[in-house]
Amino acid sequence: MRFFEIILLVIATIFPILFLIKLKIPKRKTFAILIGIIFALHLVLEGARWQMSLGYLIVLGVLFLLWKQTIRVNMNLLVKIFLTTGFGIVLILGWFLPSILPVFKLPTPTGNLEIGSKYIHIKTDRPESITWDKDDKRELMIKAWYPAQIAGENSENYLDKGSRLGFADKYGLPGWSMDYLDLIKTSTYKSPEVANGKFPVLIFSHGHYSKAFGYYALIEEIVSQGYIVLNINHTYESTGSIFPDGDIKLYNTTYDSLNNNQEMANMAWNATQEFNQAESTKEEFKAIKDLMEDYIAAESIKRWSKDISSVIDHLENEKSFLFLKNHIINSNIGVFGHSHGGAAAGQVLLEDKRVKAAINMDGTQWGTMVNSTLNKPFAYISSDWLKEQPNFNKHAFRNKSNADFYNIKIENSGHSNFMDIPLMVNFSAINEEGSIEPFKAYKITNSLILNFFDKYLLNKSIDILKNEFTGITIESEF
Repeated sequence: MRFFEIILLVIATIFPILFLIKLKIPKRKTFAILIGIIFALHLVLEGARWQMSLGYLIVLGVLFLLWKQTIRVNMNLLVKIFLTTGFGIVLILGWFLPSILPVFKLPTPTGNLEIGSKYIHIKTDRPESITWDKDDKRELMIKAWYPAQIAGENSENYLDKGSRLGFADKYGLPGWSMDYLDLIKTSTYKSPEVANGKFPVLIFSHGHYSKAFGYYALIEEIVSQGYIVLNINHTYESTGSIFPDGDIKLYNTTYDSLNNNQEMANMAWNATQEFNQAESTKEEFKAIKDLMEDYIAAESIKRWSKDISSVIDHLENEKSFLFLKNHIINSNIGVFGHSHGGAAAGQVLLEDKRVKAAINMDGTQWGTMVNSTLNKPFAYISSDWLKEQPNFNKHAFRNKSNADFYNIKIENSGHSNFMDIPLMVNFSAINEEGSIEPFKAYKITNSLILNFFDKYLLNKSIDILKNEFTGITIESEF
């Protein structure tokens, strides 16, 4: 929480208790004026947000009681108990809400380059399989993050409208509940000129039903070090996409319910039970082989892989990417992604010869990898999975690789430690983070990503297997 927020909540805690025990408060109007000044400073310097509403309510009540000087109300014991209990509940919520949904700070990028971004709309000639109109074609919104020359441009707000509304819709919240994100300071500027020089391109693919652009902690650092990152928003499969005409396409729950159906649930359940009961590696593989290829996730991984290839097609030919034309090292394209997007990065490495190297961050590698052998550099960076979580990936990568392959675990991390979520939702019981400090997890992840792509896209002499970080495990086998 912010400085004046804490002071206001302390006031909201102490003064009502003083009123309840009927302690005499001298110079009550002076206290009221001081509290009023603190309240005004908070509104002006920090800005109001809805999470503080209950705290504001109590503080306004305190101001009223202080200014009124004397209030005599006869209350029986039952009424006192009711009011005290009610106040306690409101006070607890008053502290809880701004604590778990804070005005958080993003890590400060450490690179020498400033960061700019532009949104790009691309239209493909591929059929849109998630809608029911046979004439629909797949359209995507891309956020291009790039090294920039800043000349008076404003920094952008945290998350676009589509991501905000989609995130609110996912959790049954009103759209305005995300407006407080305007208070988050980013290091990314709106549509500045590209910095002088040429840079390798990375394509980033987000997690399934997540905020496509909710990875500032990773991407801002990577761009500041000299990379262009094309951040895909996989339409209908992120929380939400907003298009240039203002049309917002949220996650398609109807498609999901029809396709991720009971048959798929039974397939996953039965395969997992057989996997857990297997007495040998051979039996484990037999249990899940069909699941890895036929599960609904494998279908969407292939679709996302084609989305990535479509972005590369448009990067080479589309006018909307012309502003980057003289700043791209065309032959050096890498792909990385988180969760479902990480699996898509692995899939496109198999399918598209233009992709030179890829990283899967904590994604189960559904799709054809189980029957394939890699021949380009690949890294799998995982969180610290619970022992009871079945590790299908040791079979997905069973055919190994003819090129450099890394299996890296970030100790004490959770699935969301690759996203901004641990900062946005400060409550480990629901945000899927590990016990690792979030900024440490981002630092380790960014160092691994940059070392990997510096080595394989920029041909720098880097020994990734040399463990320069505390808190990671590098293994050659699963």
